[in-house]
Amino acid sequence: MTRARTCKLARFTFPGLALVVGLTLAGAGVAAGNDGTGLNYIVPVAAGSAEDPSMRPFLPPSLSMSDGTNMPLPLAHFRGAVLLINFWATWCVPCIKEMAFLDRLQGDLKGMPIQVIPLSEDKGGLPVAKGFITRQKLTFLRPYTDPGAAAAQMLNVTGLPTSFIVDKQGRLVQKVEGPFEWDSPPIVQRFRDLINESP
Repeated sequence: MTRARTCKLARFTFPGLALVVGLTLAGAGVAAGNDGTGLNYIVPVAAGSAEDPSMRPFLPPSLSMSDGTNMPLPLAHFRGAVLLINFWATWCVPCIKEMAFLDRLQGDLKGMPIQVIPLSEDKGGLPVAKGFITRQKLTFLRPYTDPGAAAAQMLNVTGLPTSFIVDKQGRLVQKVEGPFEWDSPPIVQRFRDLINESP
């Protein structure tokens, strides 16, 4: 299996929490990057414990992010919605390509209890992330930031983009490392299934 290309977060060290979930990752469609090399997209296929809601690990309750207000947004703020938390940065070429897919996923499921959270690791914070979303004319995404890279460290993120699919109870369904076409019909349906899933 070829691993997806990611941007390294060299400034981080992660002695802390590592979430372990049984996953099967299969290589799928390849799209060309801006530098002419192939980006090997990962098709997330959950296996075993990730599919069984009772076996999904809860994300740390202290996990939080910022939307530019003075108060951090804890994970509990989003309880009742399916989440796609995507760690990215404007300097990460695979991340930039992926943002359009994330925007379309949020738009495809508009009005449903799902929140795509693009969590920027840019040192410039919210102004940088917000400026990028505006310039790219992304319609459905709103910017979030990860002050001090605290969330990235807590979730053992070592490269960008890295995404976490979280169910309505705040439990980890799947971790995906590398860029992915999130608006593909099977993935949109997978999110619909999670939205309709019983507690």
